[in-house]
Amino acid sequence: MATDKVPTFALMFGVICAVLYVVCTEVNLPLVTYHPVIGEIDWLYQPPRRGPTMYWYGWMLTSAIGAVPLALLATAVPEPWLQRALTFACVLAVAYLAVSTLALWVYDNATVELEFLKWRWPSLAAAVIVAAIATAIAPAAWNKRLWHGWIWLVPVGALGVLAYYLTPYFTR
Repeated sequence: MATDKVPTFALMFGVICAVLYVVCTEVNLPLVTYHPVIGEIDWLYQPPRRGPTMYWYGWMLTSAIGAVPLALLATAVPEPWLQRALTFACVLAVAYLAVSTLALWVYDNATVELEFLKWRWPSLAAAVIVAAIATAIAPAAWNKRLWHGWIWLVPVGALGVLAYYLTPYFTR
């Protein structure tokens, strides 16, 4: 068990920041909006005025500011709990992606209008149930100590999710 809080903070900051960044891009939660043509910065989400707007800076700020207190909180939690929470979160992310993709595929191919399949909440609820079951049946040996591989696995997975979400923008 690591007793040093700095590696735990760094690991959790990297993981949480990557996850929050994906959430911020998906639901469009920028802290600031930059208008490069007119050189202005606005607070929160603002629609384009003249030319394109840049939300990337705002998403990065939102995710970084949100990750700091959560990573600090993680330094006070025992390592087995952190490992279990990370396992739950990663299974949740994969399950949500799978369930929502399946729901949207069924919606696109259904012969009747199934509007509820486009909602995020049923997919999230199903993913939470799947993640809770998977975390509960995971071997106890997996949760004895914090695995440092999360620091590269979660950001790579987050980039994969972003690539999946942004595919329509590149295939038009």
